[in-house]
Amino acid sequence: MASRDRDSDSYSPKSRRGTRRLNDGVKQRIVGALVLAALAVIFLPTLFDREGARYIDVTSQIPPAPDIKPITIAEPEPVEDVEPAPPVDQVFQPEYVEQKTAAPDPESVSLEPPPEKAKAVEPEVAAAKPAQEAEPKSAPESHVQLPAEETQLDDKGLPEGWVVQVGAYKEAASAERIRSKLMDAGFRAYTRAVDTPKGRLVRVFVGPKLSRVDAQSDKQKLDKLLQAETLILRYRA
Repeated sequence: MASRDRDSDSYSPKSRRGTRRLNDGVKQRIVGALVLAALAVIFLPTLFDREGARYIDVTSQIPPAPDIKPITIAEPEPVEDVEPAPPVDQVFQPEYVEQKTAAPDPESVSLEPPPEKAKAVEPEVAAAKPAQEAEPKSAPESHVQLPAEETQLDDKGLPEGWVVQVGAYKEAASAERIRSKLMDAGFRAYTRAVDTPKGRLVRVFVGPKLSRVDAQSDKQKLDKLLQAETLILRYRA
């Protein structure tokens, strides 16, 4: 009987009310947990991404292509009547001029000036002048200064020079001997090798001089010393 009373007490209205309250509390806890979970899902990404979404301007900054009109370029035409450039080894060589007279022999050349012939001494005859004849007054000398010879310029604006060609030799040793003798005699001499229709020759020159008059003076001296005919050529550096 006692056990039955206890069972009946357990199912009393008071115990039912307590059970309902317990169930309502559990439900509220579950609902609160779900709400917290939803809030966490919504706000947690925002907390970690503090900068937030950025707007990126994808508008192109390249200016539009300019309107370029086509240009017609005429094809180059070949130039006529153009002389080809000379070989490199002949650019700095004087023009080839064949000597009509034979070049002086290096062995037989003597650069000592020939002895001058003694002039006959003529007896001076004092002419008697009349005392009455008055000496004529000499007219005042007029000093006229001749204009200096202008130095000619070439196409590049450089002064042109002149040289005297002494001779052309097949052997370089012969040309060198002539050059040495000319240097000893006080001339400014040099040699140049050049290819000619007759083969390779070594020519001997004296100079250069800025004026043809000076070159002509050297030519006269050389013709007298060498007993040979030399040539005046235009100098090309």
